This record gives sequence, C-alpha cells and structure tokens, in this order.
Amino acid sequence: MLLCLNIFTNSFSKGIPQPSCIKSERQALLKIKQQFKHSNMLTDWKARNEDCCKWVRVFCNTVTGHVTELQLGNSNDTIASSRSKKAGSLKLGGKLSPALLDLKHLSYLDLSNNDFDPTQIPDWFWNLTSHLQYLNISGNQFQGKIPDLLTNKASLVLDLSFNNFTGSLPGISLNVTVLDLSNNFLSGSMSQFLCRKKHQMKLEVLNLEGNHLFGEIPDCWEKWRSLVAIELCNNNFSGGIPSSMGALTSLESLHLRNNHLEGEIPDSLTNCTPLLTLDFAANHLPGEIPPWMGEWLSKLIIINFQ
Repeated sequence: MLLCLNIFTNSFSKGIPQPSCIKSERQALLKIKQQFKHSNMLTDWKARNEDCCKWVRVFCNTVTGHVTELQLGNSNDTIASSRSKKAGSLKLGGKLSPALLDLKHLSYLDLSNNDFDPTQIPDWFWNLTSHLQYLNISGNQFQGKIPDLLTNKASLVLDLSFNNFTGSLPGISLNVTVLDLSNNFLSGSMSQFLCRKKHQMKLEVLNLEGNHLFGEIPDCWEKWRSLVAIELCNNNFSGGIPSSMGALTSLESLHLRNNHLEGEIPDSLTNCTPLLTLDFAANHLPGEIPPWMGEWLSKLIIINFQ
C-alpha cells in the first residue's frame, strides 16, 4: 500500500507544472540589467527567455513564481548553485536600477565584491531594507551617508563593509540580527547608536572594525543581550572597557584591539561565560591578565593582550 501511495504521489507531483516567473518581475529584471556594465554574467537575462526563474542567479518561490533571491555577488561565501556556473567571470558595474523596488517579494539581495561606479547610494535603495532579510553590498565603491534603518519588518542580515561610507553610525531597528559596517570611513561616537533603545535588540553580530569612531565606548549594553560577537578593532576609542558589557551573557567574541583604551578590565565580564576569544591588544591596559579570567571564563581559547 505504501509503495502504491508513493508511486501515486510522485506521478501526481510530476503532473503539476512549476510556476514560471511573473511577467512584471521579468520586465523589472531586464531594466536592472540595462543599468549594469560588464553584464556578461547575465547572458541568459533576455526577453526571449520568458521564464526568468530559470535565469542564472535568479531564484523564485516554487509555488508562486515570485522572484525571492538575486545572487549577484562575487564573494567567496556567496551561496552557489549548479546554475550559477553558467555565469561569466566579469564583475558587475554601472548603476543600481530603481526597478529593484518592483521585485516586491525579494528577500535576499547579494551585490558584493562587484565594480559599481564610485557613487552615492540613491535614497530609494534603502527602502529595500523594509522587506529584505539579507542585504550584502560589501566590497564595492559605494559612498555617502547611511540613513537610519528602522523599517525592516523581518530579521535582517546587513553587510555594508568595505565601502566608502561616511558620517555617523545609523540607527537600526530591533529586527537587525547581523550588522557589518567594517572598513568604511564612519566617524563620531557610539552613544546615540547604542544607548537610546527602549526595547531589547535582536542583534547578534556587530562589526565596526576599521572606521574612525572615537570617544568612550558607552556604558549602556543592557539592551543588547543577544550579542554573540563584537568587533570594534582599529578605531580611536578611548576611556575604559564599560562594566555593562557584563550584561552580554551570550557573548562569545570580544575584539577591541588597536584603540586607546585604558584602565582595569571590569570583573563584570565574569558573567560572559560563553566567551571564546578576547582581543585587547595594542591598547593602554595596565597590569597582568586578571586571575578571574581563568576561573570564570573556562571556555576561553584565545586571549590577546600584546
């Protein structure tokens, strides 16, 4: 009976046609391609190829046919598929097309490590973050200031690293889970970014390495208890390590290397029992490694104070 049921189910499913892409979304993709330079990687993005769900680097919902993912990045960790091997090796360049806004069901957008014109991100582009769950535009030449990103309705992974963004840190909504702003030209204090929160934040990874941030690291980490990794290396922070970091009881990695920090390491860090790596090197911290680290932080693998 089970064998017959399996045969029937397979036969029935094979008889159901897979949905092709939505016509308006195919037209949007063609407009997006028109703004790109070096688009040889998108050779099958053509009007005569009507089913855009079969185009390289385009992924659709298998039930509705809506475009849900555009994997246009060249990063090593870009999710690959057998279809992506059809793509050419040239990086994308040119400009971003507002036709991206016509992809209403898009949840994943990777444009990393391409060669876009050194231009300011247009204001309309940031509206995409209201419905995206993953946005990666790292490793380009994008410029300008990053606005407050407060409208996303779902969990959001946001990678804007290795660009030329300037200005202060943006405000983020409580639904952002990963924020990578490393290796830009952001400046100013962390206070407004960190301290003016009424609700517990969902952020798990915060990477601000390699910017021009300065002032003291604020002592108001109580609303950021979901943090697993903090990367603040290679900035101009001064003052002490705030004791409120002891509230981060999920923290596994704390990297503060190459700043101007001084004073004692707060013993409140004994609460951060999951810690695996600590990097406080190239600062002005006095004395020796506190003995309580060996007693309370039993999972530590790497400690760097040099």
